[in-house]
Amino acid sequence: MVGSPQPDWPALERLKDELQHEFGDQGVDHVEYVVAFSAPFDFSVWLGTATDAERDALAAEPALDDRVRAAADGCGLAELVRGTTVESKETVDRDYGGWFYRLR
Repeated sequence: MVGSPQPDWPALERLKDELQHEFGDQGVDHVEYVVAFSAPFDFSVWLGTATDAERDALAAEPALDDRVRAAADGCGLAELVRGTTVESKETVDRDYGGWFYRLR
């Protein structure tokens, strides 16, 4: 609908770049969001790695959520982050057939 409230897509794109930079050395090569359908458009962050081993190592990091929120804060989105999930392409392909089905 024209004129209806929308998520801040440009800020979410900037955050995607920030997250890939922040976590790239830990294997993150994919970032997805699950965004609420209504304002204030809270969202969850999904960090994607190539392997299950990379996923497990990153998911075990105690400061993971703090690092995601710090990156989101730089894009003006920290208050909207509701959680972080780490998933691997190995698991997505093996168990779901693709990211589309994994995020549903």
